[in-house]
Amino acid sequence: MMSSLRPESVISSSAAFSPIIPDDDEDPIIRSIDVFISPELSRTLHLLQFPIQPVITSASSSSNKDNSSKATTPIEAKLRPKHNMLELEYPIPNSALGGHSHQQADNIHLTQRTFTSNAIAPVTHMALAKLDKAGERLDIIPLQKDVLQMRPSFKHLHNHEEEDDTQTNIEKAGDSNTTISGKQKPILFQKKESDRSASARRNSYAHKKASEESEEWIELDVHGSEGKWSSVRKDELRKIVCANREQTIQLAKSKFTDGDGGHYVRSLNYMESISSAFADPADMMVMGEPTSESTTTAGEDVDETAVAELASKLVVLLQEGLGKMIPFSVLRSNFHTEKVSDEMLIMALSSCAVLVRGNFALKSSLAQFLKKDVMKEMRDLMMLLLNMHGSIQRERLVRAFETKASTDDDYAVINADIITFVLETMAKLLNGCWVSKVPDDVVFAAKFPKFAACHGVYWMRKKKMLKELVELYEL
Repeated sequence: MMSSLRPESVISSSAAFSPIIPDDDEDPIIRSIDVFISPELSRTLHLLQFPIQPVITSASSSSNKDNSSKATTPIEAKLRPKHNMLELEYPIPNSALGGHSHQQADNIHLTQRTFTSNAIAPVTHMALAKLDKAGERLDIIPLQKDVLQMRPSFKHLHNHEEEDDTQTNIEKAGDSNTTISGKQKPILFQKKESDRSASARRNSYAHKKASEESEEWIELDVHGSEGKWSSVRKDELRKIVCANREQTIQLAKSKFTDGDGGHYVRSLNYMESISSAFADPADMMVMGEPTSESTTTAGEDVDETAVAELASKLVVLLQEGLGKMIPFSVLRSNFHTEKVSDEMLIMALSSCAVLVRGNFALKSSLAQFLKKDVMKEMRDLMMLLLNMHGSIQRERLVRAFETKASTDDDYAVINADIITFVLETMAKLLNGCWVSKVPDDVVFAAKFPKFAACHGVYWMRKKKMLKELVELYEL
């Protein structure tokens, strides 16, 4: 039963920056639609994308509705949830073979086609929505799972090659056993694997593939393969409709300003770096200070949208080389001075990078090569120690995190190999200590002293946040 209560109106993205709407608007509102959030399916629902659409689907969809439903519904499906892997089997009609199926080799004479997934983590807010037939209610399901891009698999060709290789190896092994029959086999000694080689092995494609193959496939039930909706499918579709329509929600607001919803609108940006500058005041650089001899202050006569776009480009630059540190002069050389001023560049850098001994490094929260929060925290600690002492002792880091892991299981994932891997992205081994790969830059602090001081305040705050790990390191 539909409730007569409707949620209170929430401010739109356009209204967030246009508080006064004239009465003579040339684009009047012709319909108001109630919006409801339905979170029940959020943790289990995946969005599937087909960048390479098969011809059979397009041909079927243009004929009739029944054929379209059959072509877009797989006949088999299986999942590896740990590795976010999905495989779908689609039938290939004889009409798609063009009448030449008898001329094809056995390994390519297929009656069905396999599509495999490539998991893509969402970088912005995504949702699926359903508009009712009357056009008066929109139910939205926020997406929390990775987007799965489905692409054709050619494993049937590889399987044929592997069978030939296997048969060849068996024949060679048989000949070898015949030759050395009756002879004693030599004793072989294998050198102990080093930390570096072990880390390289774990990061190799072969290890990744073996890890994927070790997980068993889970067969999924496919509903609607006959072109009809099953009762189970109908029950799941009912969960799209919001069950509690009396509860109202409000858009997120900034933590440090009495904004009007602009914080939520900014968070819709595809680049996380843009929204991070407005997300947490403890992690935001202080802007609004003079950055040169001129009297212009940051934020004055500077287009915020242009700064956000520049920050997106900087994130791409800083991601290269696994987030290695880059001097300001190198970053400066990538942008024309007439289009991007020093002030504008520094404002953009303040949202996505930190200053380490005069050079800029990507914020750990934006480091895509680090998947867990504790690893990003470890990288922050390394940059803090470099900034404080100019060098890092790896053994102390290992001991500090081993001690921390004894009381907190979340830190058990950090071992000596991971510490070495992250260290190598920013530092090099010199005389028993790890020092920055990039020489210290004193020019930037001399040219922009107030901005450098802001970064000093940032590292003071970060030291308080990492106080326990710093104390464990310095024991």
